[in-house]
Amino acid sequence: MNSEGKELTKNLKEIYSTYFDQEYLDKNLEIPKIYLDSIGKISVKDLYKLGSIPNTVWGIDLYGNEFLERKNSNTLTKKDKIYLTIGDWGSHHDFHINCDKSSPDFGKIFDYNDAHPWCESHEPEVEWADFREFLKDDFKIELE
Repeated sequence: MNSEGKELTKNLKEIYSTYFDQEYLDKNLEIPKIYLDSIGKISVKDLYKLGSIPNTVWGIDLYGNEFLERKNSNTLTKKDKIYLTIGDWGSHHDFHINCDKSSPDFGKIFDYNDAHPWCESHEPEVEWADFREFLKDDFKIELE
């Protein structure tokens, strides 16, 4: 992993430390390799370079209490995992990549409209199997 990827991983661990214990983060937080390897090779104006920490924090700040209520009552859902916001479009859509190896959705990209995966009342509008599919489908970019 390059230095930007290491720094991003470190920042995500700090952000999520309120919600997950250190052992869980050390074991499960991983930014998908296809994302880290590809992001430096492409130029898509709507995507952030190596993820957006401010937008990731925004979503967690808005929906963190919902997450903690479910965690404290042992009612976590499959969406209560680690995500990184990797881009946006329009005024309210954010793209989130699942960065939680314990999740069956690891590596998938989700498009949420004015929401975050932790928001119990919202479902993603679109879902992609991985970063390669996301780029091909949404931006007509094919990776080698």
